[in-house]
Amino acid sequence: MAKYTIRIFNQSLANKAYVAFMQEPVVTSNGGVTPVFTNAWACFENVTNGSWDSVVYTDSAYACWSQPAEALTPSTVLDSGGVMPVNTDTKDTVSFTNTGVTGFSGVVSPGTAQNGSFSIVSSTDFTPQNNFVFGLARDNGGIIPAPVATFNALPNEIYNITPVVKFYVADGLYVPGQVIDYSAVSNNIAAIDFTGLPYNTATVTQAANGAFSVTYS
Repeated sequence: MAKYTIRIFNQSLANKAYVAFMQEPVVTSNGGVTPVFTNAWACFENVTNGSWDSVVYTDSAYACWSQPAEALTPSTVLDSGGVMPVNTDTKDTVSFTNTGVTGFSGVVSPGTAQNGSFSIVSSTDFTPQNNFVFGLARDNGGIIPAPVATFNALPNEIYNITPVVKFYVADGLYVPGQVIDYSAVSNNIAAIDFTGLPYNTATVTQAANGAFSVTYS
């Protein structure tokens, strides 16, 4: 299992907070278009000027679910729920149930998802008013994988989720799992993409003018 490091180096001349998040996965369903929300994945609360912080993670992927108090909106925080490890190479399929113990009832591997994807199958034992959400979670170096993208779940659906393994870093104070409007977090963000590169560490530097640069090693 590959390990990667994203390092944040603050050269902005001010103390800063930073957030790392992922590009939204492609989500399709038998019910039509599914709006997808971005979640804060890794957060760095206080990186003083001239210092750095980092997150070390694996390339593992997880199906996730949660039940916030209301439907997803910017600033909603997903602080409870469950995850199930999935493998997009084997097109894994997980099933969600609200009967008995709420959560994923199992994983079928190999499954029936599209190539490079996993799928979540929902049953008919809940309604939209239950406010369940599904999505993709990733390892962020902590004990519990953090959601990186989520969407409001509907019953009797098959959701196909295709991760896009591209990360971004911006300045801003967030908590892991918080829904963010990534287009509004900063005027300038850093893009990180290890695809096709022989490296496993990305160093993101913010300069005194606020601009970000990325180097790989």
